[in-house]
Amino acid sequence: MKLSTNVDVRKEPFHLNHYKISRKPAWEIYHAHPCMEFLYVYEGHGRVEVNKQVLPVEPGTLLVFQPFQLHRLQIKGPFVRSILMFDPYKLDAALLAFSGIRQWFNILWKQPLQCQAIGEQQHVAVLFERLHEKLARTLLHKQEEEFILSLLAILQGIEPVRKKLYSGLEDKLRPRYSHTAIQMIEWIELHYKEKFDLNRMSEDLHLSTYYLSHTFRQSTGSSITEFIVARRLKEACLLLETTNKTAGFIAQEVGFLNGSYFCRVFKTVLGITPKTYRLQL
Repeated sequence: MKLSTNVDVRKEPFHLNHYKISRKPAWEIYHAHPCMEFLYVYEGHGRVEVNKQVLPVEPGTLLVFQPFQLHRLQIKGPFVRSILMFDPYKLDAALLAFSGIRQWFNILWKQPLQCQAIGEQQHVAVLFERLHEKLARTLLHKQEEEFILSLLAILQGIEPVRKKLYSGLEDKLRPRYSHTAIQMIEWIELHYKEKFDLNRMSEDLHLSTYYLSHTFRQSTGSSITEFIVARRLKEACLLLETTNKTAGFIAQEVGFLNGSYFCRVFKTVLGITPKTYRLQL
């Protein structure tokens, strides 16, 4: 199990993790991230919880995750997948000359989707393999073009299942996240390591506590507290993977009250203790 997939889209707007293999009998991830993600499954069966839905995952499935969207993926291994993470603003700018496909991308990016696990998408495996090969022989400063061309092909390839993913009125598109929700997510990113105080958020953003709570759940499908816990756990897993810091030290560093509470939350959410997580790496 590995929870921390950290890609800084400001420094790396496109990132391909090609043919990643996890041979553990059970694998789980629970997080959100600021980038958009296309995840293709070659091997492994399980389920994904996203947008208040539980959807089956099997070989040939393409998963679509929107920015800042909490998702829990549980797979019985071996789990083999490719992950393409990218800055949606960068892709949107590249699609300015293609109005039709750009509108389709903006639906996937900004609208509440009714299904985010698309089966029988084996053509995506071919596109990922082709992209991986091209990146290996392309200079770093020219790779962005290859990413954009591949994403364009993926968007075209999944457009036939458009009605399965989105059933809203396209002439009345509205952002999945309100301006307020985006402000809240940015505030959380700055303060998640601190003790959470809804009144402080209310004062900083000049909005009522009720409005903030209601707007956040409506936009993200989770409570503010759930989102903060997921963000803290993601950071904790990164520290478990990359440092020798104790669980107690990590707990304080990422914003939990104490080590025992951190371990209890960690096991409740991820099913194992921080110590076991580190041993499984």
